[in-house]
Amino acid sequence: MVTIVLKIILCSGILLGLYHLFLAKEKTFAFNRFYLIAALLFSLCIPFATIETKEVVKEIPSTVFAENIEQPLETQIVTPKESYDYTKVLLIAYCIVSGILILKIGYSIIKIKKLKGRKIKYQNRNIFLLKQDLAPFSFWNTIYLSETYFKDSKIEDSVFRHEEIHVKQKHSLDILFVEVLKAVFWINPLIWFYKKAMVNNHEFLADESVISQNKNIKKYQELILQEILKQQNLPLIHQFNFNNTKKRFIMMNNKNSKFANAKKYLAIPAFAALAVLFAERVYAKDDVEQKSNSKIAASSKNQSTTHSEAYRQFVKIIEKYNQIVKDQDYEKFSKEVPRDEQIQLADFYLKFNSKDIIETQVHVTYAEINREIPTSSQLNKFIDTKYNISLDGKVVENKVLKNYKNTDFYSVYILKVIPTNPDYGKYEYGVVLYTNSYAKKYNAAKNIRIGFKASDEELEFLQLRKDTITPKTTIDVKLVEIKDTYSDINSTSVRIVGGGTVEAGSTAVEGVAADLVPAEYPGGINELRKKVSKNFNSVIFGETNGLVRSTITFVVDKNGSIRDLKAEGENEKFNNEVLRVAKEANENVTWKPATKDGEPVAYRYNLPIAMQFTAYNKTQ
Repeated sequence: MVTIVLKIILCSGILLGLYHLFLAKEKTFAFNRFYLIAALLFSLCIPFATIETKEVVKEIPSTVFAENIEQPLETQIVTPKESYDYTKVLLIAYCIVSGILILKIGYSIIKIKKLKGRKIKYQNRNIFLLKQDLAPFSFWNTIYLSETYFKDSKIEDSVFRHEEIHVKQKHSLDILFVEVLKAVFWINPLIWFYKKAMVNNHEFLADESVISQNKNIKKYQELILQEILKQQNLPLIHQFNFNNTKKRFIMMNNKNSKFANAKKYLAIPAFAALAVLFAERVYAKDDVEQKSNSKIAASSKNQSTTHSEAYRQFVKIIEKYNQIVKDQDYEKFSKEVPRDEQIQLADFYLKFNSKDIIETQVHVTYAEINREIPTSSQLNKFIDTKYNISLDGKVVENKVLKNYKNTDFYSVYILKVIPTNPDYGKYEYGVVLYTNSYAKKYNAAKNIRIGFKASDEELEFLQLRKDTITPKTTIDVKLVEIKDTYSDINSTSVRIVGGGTVEAGSTAVEGVAADLVPAEYPGGINELRKKVSKNFNSVIFGETNGLVRSTITFVVDKNGSIRDLKAEGENEKFNNEVLRVAKEANENVTWKPATKDGEPVAYRYNLPIAMQFTAYNKTQ
């Protein structure tokens, strides 16, 4: 937000500087009026605009994966709210100042409306004759002047003509516009200078009209001097006797330079250059590369109908342990399958396509601790005994955390204790913390996670339970049990139910754009995949058969926020569900923004999603 404010101030300052340098001394008054308005609007809007920059990168083809949910069923991940947020205080203070300035605008309008006098029509214009001896001024569609100016049912022509131009050209709209901007964006001090330039220009327009009709500049100037002492202190009005008299007199006698018209056209490249300078750049892959990616996607679709070479190598190893797989014996698998073969199986599994994952009887993957560092504020809160602290797999007292800094930790998980949890009422939250040294050791050890496909009996039971919910059609689901072979982690085995197999691959970037580091989801892309598949509601696709695909696209901006989130694919219903779970996965989440040359940049991300459905009719 601070960056955006600085961009607005800097952009508006440059445009105002160009105005005073090239246009303020020229008699291009009509153009100057719209330049000032356009400059204000442009400087306010351009920091929010996006320019997509083509970045040629190499993309690694997406791979299929089967999702494993690691959190206990009794808990759900939440992030405790901050008890004191300075941002909210600053926002409230900002709104109070804006409110005061808006009230000031209203007070000025009321002050004008309360002036005493009578209304008349003069040359089809609304005239308000004041009882006070005040200088003429105009506001909205009414001209205000003292009774002394209305003699013999006439008004001095120069006075009337001057104020009529203000009314006719609706100069009050410009003033109200800039006053509202002052109230809302008061943090930009340059808006006060814009208003001064606008009011000056309005006076030049009115003066030019009077002089073109009367041709007597000297008499008109004398009239202005006579009325200087009668000015009103009302910020919304156009006074006949505006106080910048010297500048007006100079402009009356001034002539345009021979480059006056050329200077107007310079505004176009100026706005274009500032658009490039201040708009937010989003880095995306080159069109040629995207065409290549589409070919890869098409190839991947075809490959999903046949088994990969990795699957065949995987099966060769598994065939030696068929009885263990049939018995779904985790203990025997971890003990009797040699460590080097377990690692080979995990490496092969990473290369599986969708058909491989659907048909394999055992899932062998690496168990890793994802990186998510707690904040200092969070660490201070965890000292409260309402938090149950698990540190490196062991339950510890809260006060132990006083010996640590937030940067001492590699990962944090915050869990909400719900009524079905045995610890409900004793604790409000469970906090799982891993130190840097422990996580480094754990991840480097290449710990293996094993998952077996559900047995026919389990599927039959699951199907029987679903019969009471969906009377006609259901989905052939996969039941997977997860267990880590690394005994130092006190992880809980979890059973998850999911409709078919989820496929997802991130936009992996390397090679040509060596100075471009892609955006990163907290905990890594696997954490995002995990959340997407966890929340996916497969039951609503009861009539669906086959592999359904969609691609999520979004932009990670410089602040790590998500925008322009959308899902594209042939199945609209699937697109909507994918979009829903993607939004949920990014709620209250801040990405690590992409960087180019070490500076944060906006980055466009693609995340293909696919699910294999097998639908069948039930026995009536």
